[in-house]
Amino acid sequence: MKKQELLKNKKALLLAISSSLLLSSPVHASRGEDIENKLDSFFKPFVEIDDAINEKIDNFFNEDTYEIAKDGAEEIKNSVKGYTDNLIDYNHDTLQIVTFLPNEDPSEERKYVFVNKLVPGLPKIYYLDEEGNEVKKDDETKRFKVKVKVHHTITEADNGSKYAFEEKTYEDLVTGEVWTNTVTLSKDEPYLTDASSIIEFGVFEDIADVIPSSLVKDEYELGEVKDLTEYINNLDNSLAFNDNLSLKK
Repeated sequence: MKKQELLKNKKALLLAISSSLLLSSPVHASRGEDIENKLDSFFKPFVEIDDAINEKIDNFFNEDTYEIAKDGAEEIKNSVKGYTDNLIDYNHDTLQIVTFLPNEDPSEERKYVFVNKLVPGLPKIYYLDEEGNEVKKDDETKRFKVKVKVHHTITEADNGSKYAFEEKTYEDLVTGEVWTNTVTLSKDEPYLTDASSIIEFGVFEDIADVIPSSLVKDEYELGEVKDLTEYINNLDNSLAFNDNLSLKK
């Protein structure tokens, strides 16, 4: 790849990074001096990233080695992740915690993720026959209609995907019966004691029902949400409902 092409790609990368972060982190200020200081603080990371990219491009052509360029790209990616961890904020009331193990005692097994309520789930609809096989909408054998909302989780799943929580509503087109694969949980009912194969996910509308009171805040940076995800999934750590778990046993 020519140096001119690398520089062109670098500009596109910086533009994409700055655009996405500007959208997620608007600058609030009341005075010109405040605005100036905030803008200087906001764009400083991009200047540092730009310098890093330039250095790696120069090293690539000076030493003519692919590994240096690859290492540089990795450093830049990690730097961007570090900056976004501090720049993106979430309000307490806009967060939910979803468990992938609603039928399991969390003192024995946990799989929690955070979801931003303000981000709508991606909708889709499909149909099933009586045997549970997917069929077309106009198929005479269709029996069930399934409405799906695919939610964007804040932290990545094991496979790197963030689209891991699928909220489904089933409708029996013959009887009119409607049910869902999701249940609302709380501090008083942190998991289902009556195991159900239908329920796949449990949703805590208030994250304070899961995270300890000492960790509850009005606002959380992205990095803090990642740390909280790791904390609540660690079986060695007590959660907000631990006293209630002992009562259930």
